[in-house]
Amino acid sequence: MSRNHEYTLTTKVGKWEVHISPSTNYGFFEHIELGEGGGLWFKGGALVDYDGVFELPSGVEAAIQELGYRLEGGE
Repeated sequence: MSRNHEYTLTTKVGKWEVHISPSTNYGFFEHIELGEGGGLWFKGGALVDYDGVFELPSGVEAAIQELGYRLEGGE
């Protein structure tokens, strides 16, 4: 069964946009000029996995936190 993502949480930090669907614990990020980006997976209010880049850009990390989520194991 496939669930539809409803991206009700959205923000922009620098040149990065982040969109999160709380109902499916999924999100994505995208650079507004270069188009690069990837997927974000959450559990219990924390980021648990991502894809698309080797290391999550600091602007994406800041955007995730701005939307009220934690970076799992991040300091």
